[in-house]
Amino acid sequence: MAEERLLERAQGKAAPLSVAYTPISTLEDLRAAAQLAIQVEFTTVPAYLTALYSITDKSSAAYQALRSVVVEEMFHLNQAANILVGIGGQPKLTGSAVPTYPTYLPSASTAGTPYVGLYRASQAVFRNVFMAIETPAPFTAPPQGSNYQTIGQLYKALWDGIRTCVERYGASTVFAQDPAAEQRTDIYLGKFGGKAVAVTDEDSAQLGIEQIVQQGEGAVNPTHPLVPQQPYGAYEHYGARTDGTYGPILGTPYELSHYYKFLRVADAPDFPDTLPIVSNPRVSDFSNDTAVLAVKAFNIGYSVMLQSLEASFTKAGGAADVYFTLALPLMHNQLPTLANLLMQLPAFPDGDAAVGPNAAPTFEYVEDASFDSFLAALHALDDSLAGQGLRLLAAPVSPPAPPAPAPKHREALHGVIAGVRTLKSRSAAAGLGL
Repeated sequence: MAEERLLERAQGKAAPLSVAYTPISTLEDLRAAAQLAIQVEFTTVPAYLTALYSITDKSSAAYQALRSVVVEEMFHLNQAANILVGIGGQPKLTGSAVPTYPTYLPSASTAGTPYVGLYRASQAVFRNVFMAIETPAPFTAPPQGSNYQTIGQLYKALWDGIRTCVERYGASTVFAQDPAAEQRTDIYLGKFGGKAVAVTDEDSAQLGIEQIVQQGEGAVNPTHPLVPQQPYGAYEHYGARTDGTYGPILGTPYELSHYYKFLRVADAPDFPDTLPIVSNPRVSDFSNDTAVLAVKAFNIGYSVMLQSLEASFTKAGGAADVYFTLALPLMHNQLPTLANLLMQLPAFPDGDAAVGPNAAPTFEYVEDASFDSFLAALHALDDSLAGQGLRLLAAPVSPPAPPAPAPKHREALHGVIAGVRTLKSRSAAAGLGL
């Protein structure tokens, strides 16, 4: 039934939009539309990450497919941010811009789009939530800046708005970058597709939008009105070419769209084991003191990461490059390690981590987060884990047991603490005040 609803949306048979479309015609509305695109892209990331972290077999097809989508969603966020910077805005990734889960995609139709939550991975989640997020728009789908039913409609509205504003104000006025802002074309994607472009005119804006939509939903062209039948994006694999340039490499396979990556996992004959975490967690849900300390520490680190990521689209930090020195290490090292630890802690006292329910990241934003408060939270968590170890050794033993090695959780946590100390020093050296 859920798949039938997805196909109905792809065929343009979904419920009609209840809010009339108002074309974008002012620079203020155009920048707001680009900021909305950033928030839409980012809203998917914690949902995908929660499922990703819950999968125990990192070599499984489900894990690898989801990991590739997470990396590409960060590319989409970066490209949407470049569009906003290119038209004179500054990306907002903190405070009120941070999603609270469960939620709908920002400004989306609540009748035609999925309710996005933080769930452990399963084939049902891949089909009913993740595929629904990436459902392709039919070729005839109209642009829709709010109350949209597909992400493609949102980007159609943004593109139409760029063209309208260029006609109204002139290209030099529309593409006037704020001197304090900065675009990023050097983000790290590893082996995954896409190449962030600087947005300086209509052509580069169109290329940026096309990459986002085609990589997510799949290609849309008049000969393929039912996009689910076309599983691939409309560009070939990106990489370093033999002439030293970077771009599509002719003769390589097309890359699957996100919709089809998720469909392959949803239709697979088996699925990897997952950690028994609670769905849509809140800090107030946990009564295990150690789990509470762990989730609070994660949220502080998550908030510092968002602060760093937001600063990476400004001139802040100068030569230090906030993205590579702070944001990227937090995203790739500290936060995944902390999330894995958290998902192995029972949500309630005396719970069994092998059975669950276990705690999980709540991705809640902390306004006054800093590296100092992150380190303080990590040390409090370490003390709690140490106390648990002491309680385990409290019973008298004969003969006396040798000193117990640090539990695996503490070993992982100590690596996080060491990394955060290094990042704090980098932040201080760059004068960022984080």
